[in-house]
Amino acid sequence: MATLEKIRSKSVLLLVIIGAALLAFIIGDFFTSGRTLFGTGTTVAKVDGHKIDIQQFQRRVEQANQQAQQSGQKIDQALLQQQVLNAMVAEKLYEAELQKLGLKVTDAELTDAMLGSGSFYLDRMIQQQFGIQSASALHDMAFNPVKYGMDEQQALQLRSYWVSLENQMEQMLLQQKFQNLFAGALTANKLDAKALYDENASTANIAYVKKEFASVADDEYPVSADEIRNEWNAHREAYAIAEPQRNVTYIDVEIAPSREDLVAAEQKVEDAIVALRNSPDTEGLAGQTEFVVDRQKTNSRAIRDAQIKRFADTASVGGAALVSRVGNDFTLAKVLGRTTEIDTVTVDFFYVTAAASVADSIIDALNSGSMTFEQLASTGQAEGMQTALTLSLIDPSMSPLKDALTKAATGRYFTPDTAMTQNRRVFKVTNRTTPATIYDLAVIQFTAEPSNATINKLQSDLQAFLNGNTTAQAFKDNAQEAGYQAFPAVVSASTGQLARIPDSRSSVTWAMNAKKGAVSPIFGDETTGRFIAVALDDIYKDYIPATDPQVASYLTSEVRNNKKAAALIEQYKGKASDLQGYAQIMDSRVDSTSVSFGQFSLYNPGVAGSDVAALISITEPGKITGPVQAATGVVVFDVINVDNQGRPYNFDESAALYDRTRGAGALGGNLQLILLGNGTVTNNLQKFFRD
Repeated sequence: MATLEKIRSKSVLLLVIIGAALLAFIIGDFFTSGRTLFGTGTTVAKVDGHKIDIQQFQRRVEQANQQAQQSGQKIDQALLQQQVLNAMVAEKLYEAELQKLGLKVTDAELTDAMLGSGSFYLDRMIQQQFGIQSASALHDMAFNPVKYGMDEQQALQLRSYWVSLENQMEQMLLQQKFQNLFAGALTANKLDAKALYDENASTANIAYVKKEFASVADDEYPVSADEIRNEWNAHREAYAIAEPQRNVTYIDVEIAPSREDLVAAEQKVEDAIVALRNSPDTEGLAGQTEFVVDRQKTNSRAIRDAQIKRFADTASVGGAALVSRVGNDFTLAKVLGRTTEIDTVTVDFFYVTAAASVADSIIDALNSGSMTFEQLASTGQAEGMQTALTLSLIDPSMSPLKDALTKAATGRYFTPDTAMTQNRRVFKVTNRTTPATIYDLAVIQFTAEPSNATINKLQSDLQAFLNGNTTAQAFKDNAQEAGYQAFPAVVSASTGQLARIPDSRSSVTWAMNAKKGAVSPIFGDETTGRFIAVALDDIYKDYIPATDPQVASYLTSEVRNNKKAAALIEQYKGKASDLQGYAQIMDSRVDSTSVSFGQFSLYNPGVAGSDVAALISITEPGKITGPVQAATGVVVFDVINVDNQGRPYNFDESAALYDRTRGAGALGGNLQLILLGNGTVTNNLQKFFRD
């Protein structure tokens, strides 16, 4: 009892201690994981309020990995993950839009597409994949397995597949509905179609005189910081960014062999050639794993590499040589043997799983002519029947059959499996190639690799540079003098690679968490094949500012050109009555061109720019116009004539052109941005993956 009383008396103290311990655990977990409490949790991305969970994302990444591996692609995990996330973001936007629109697929629509009049394409797919007559037949097998003698496990697999097909079909039908709505909302009316036709119908032939801005000295028109800022403010939205970005400068050092490494590699190749010549087969390279040997028996026709073919044709048996070198890659070859033999036969083939006597009777019937190959196919006694099958006798896997196929009489069926009581293979040789020269050839690949000393020196030299240049400004200013080339780049939370350099996400992650002006440690190793160092120059949140070097350069040019245009227009305005006069005072010449307003855009400014093209389109022939500001100078022009001999107006043609250039067809490529609108995408990938 006394013990219980003591515990009761200390209960408040115990609660405080336990509470403090729990709080310490929670806070500790918060600071160590970075993704708990008020962090990102399990949300790998948020699309305008809609979350993408990390587990769902990882399943999709695994699927993408499997597909990439099957196709033999080299996988950069950071890039693959970003591609998968982009696809999932698009899906979330699409799903949200479908919900807003209230688009649904009814049971009747789905049934018709799967089993009714709309199932034509699904039927064809089922026929190709399963050899089943139709989707209806597959559905019947899945849900009435007893009728087809199927066990429940098989039926469950078919039902699961059918449900998957239904989900895919529902999504396809939803997509069709959405596309129809999207296309229907952005079509040309009669005014749109006629305006587009008019823009492209007439071509103005003009004569003009142009004074280029570049012919006027820049220092005569200084540009102030206030003027740059005002120009930026006038076009502020052009510099908006979808997510915060960071401007960096980076040094990329390729881990490549030094001159000393190459000299050593060349000596190693020379030693290998001597060893190959002085030993049988390729025993001279025993234990030298850096030499990759591919031994093959082949004829001259099959050798695709011209240099290897030339060597094989001219070298003596036992001869070895360096046949090519590309950069650090060496190709050696040795002729191990040369023979003349039949290398290819063409056969008809089948096999019989029944007793040997059945195979013998079939062979006798075929050879006597009492049964044809086609009749045999209908009896069900033969399997794997093939005609005109080409076999390579120099393929190592064919060595057990080589002698029999070489000596067998053509046009006669026979079995080489005379000792077998069943499962006999039956051949008929229909053709043999004439004997050809066959080479037993070893092709050896060797790549010069950087030595450990070279790798260590590359790393230590770069580290010494970083130790002496600890700010971003010093990093940029002194890189060239130290023998490095510094490149600019822009990274963000959605950047999987630094400047498209494979396996460089770690440097991006560093940049996204560093302070402005910081310089990174060295990233990369022998596996990635490079060392990378990064300096963080600036951080932009909502807009690329006027102080950005590229933006500042562009704005300075724009402001200066506007000043030049105003001065030149004032200088030449009204000073001549014809183009020859303007050519003389502008120190230029009269030129000519054709202008169609419909062909001009921001991306195709033509000789003078879209503003001047618009002015030309409404100017009467014979009227000297200008000087006016153009894209790269000031222009004075005269419309000589207007050619209206185009195709006659056709609403359907103009409406189709409108769709391709201004309607749904043109905007479909930006559908994801359209659906996002003013929404935001929060990308947390770098908080989950820091490799």
